[in-house]
Amino acid sequence: MSSKILKFGTSSVGKVGSNVIGFDPYFQASRFITVANITNPTQQDAINYLVKELVDNNLIGKFNFIYPMVGGDATRHSYNLINTSAYQLTFNGGWTHTTTGATPNGTNAWANTNCNAQVLGTTNDVHLSYYSRTDTAPAFAISMGCIIGGNGLSLRIKEALDNRAYAFFKNSFTNQPFLNSVTGTTLFIANTTSPTSRQIIRNGIVLNENTVSEAYLSPNGNIYIGANNNNGTASNFDNKQCAFASGGKGLTSGEITTFNNIVQQFQTILGRNV
Repeated sequence: MSSKILKFGTSSVGKVGSNVIGFDPYFQASRFITVANITNPTQQDAINYLVKELVDNNLIGKFNFIYPMVGGDATRHSYNLINTSAYQLTFNGGWTHTTTGATPNGTNAWANTNCNAQVLGTTNDVHLSYYSRTDTAPAFAISMGCIIGGNGLSLRIKEALDNRAYAFFKNSFTNQPFLNSVTGTTLFIANTTSPTSRQIIRNGIVLNENTVSEAYLSPNGNIYIGANNNNGTASNFDNKQCAFASGGKGLTSGEITTFNNIVQQFQTILGRNV
């Protein structure tokens, strides 16, 4: 019997063969396919691949939510792969849903994850990710996040000011990593693993890292996708098509590389990689 540990959510169980005790280590895939009613064989294959790779690489326990954005409509796009009974997206405003992802209109569209940012962690161990298929730069756009009072967690993939990408771990620009002249497509990650490591990452490569010691202050509010939760009000609307989004614990450099490779192959299977 294998001694590997399978983690999911906040618990873990021994990863053993399903033919021994009846446990399926990749149960999130079959559950998601059933609950979200994913009937397309290619989409089923992509979900099975995604879960298997996250489990086999001991990454599944890093995530509180993953939205694979498969199925082509708002209902299917709303489900959380990690737990289909938790953190289901509530779409608001003008969204366009297709097989390539969910696209906010940049003016009033936002999706509530119904996941409080403090669930991800109140210490310096948290990430957000967003796979963008659209290279646009709306003014002040934030692709996903939450800022409540002086505390913030958000990911700005590309906006009009010098085509900048940012990762926010407080409600200020001070000591937050950013880079100008960024192409706004593929997988972006806002990541912190310590008070001296705050990163903005694109396609598995750290674009910028700030190492000035500053603790992450977790906001007490739900994370929004397609916009920012600004003290309970949606703002900073984006218009980039979302083909994947996640939130959870911080990722090490090796985990960033592995996670990026998995998501890129997931998008390749679906024929929508950019």
